Amino acid sequence: MIGKKSQAEIVGLVIIVLLVTIGLLLYVKFVVLKPESNTKLSYVDSELASNMINVLLKTTTDCKKSSVTELLQDCAGFKRIDCDNDGKEDSCDKIKEVSDIVFSNTLEKWKKSYSFKAYIIGGEVIDERGNCLKNADRVSKTYPIPTDRGTLFIALSICS
Repeated sequence: MIGKKSQAEIVGLVIIVLLVTIGLLLYVKFVVLKPESNTKLSYVDSELASNMINVLLKTTTDCKKSSVTELLQDCAGFKRIDCDNDGKEDSCDKIKEVSDIVFSNTLEKWKKSYSFKAYIIGGEVIDERGNCLKNADRVSKTYPIPTDRGTLFIALSICS
């Protein structure tokens, strides 16, 4: 009778040890070895896209001291601004030149994949550039700018 009680106690201890071990293994798997969340990275890329568009739109150019926003509105509208005296460079040319400088000195230098597009829905594309792969994950920001011919959209996607 005494031997049977001690065997039952040992079996009970073994079951408790097994349950604690399984609990520790589950804890290690789901808490300690949990993959890093990409929420922070997504937020950083979202802020980067937003800030890059803001910087680009507020950049003042040497084209009659106009901002890029004013040049975009002119390019999407009636193209009244000439950036040089002989009429060879208009606002659309200047936008492409400035955006090339801004993106090559920032995102391209930082080796960030991006896709930039300035367009009017159902109309023309003012500027388009970038090196995102088609199926890459993207964090995008889009800004609308009113023009004479409709709303111009400025979209920047940071790809991962």
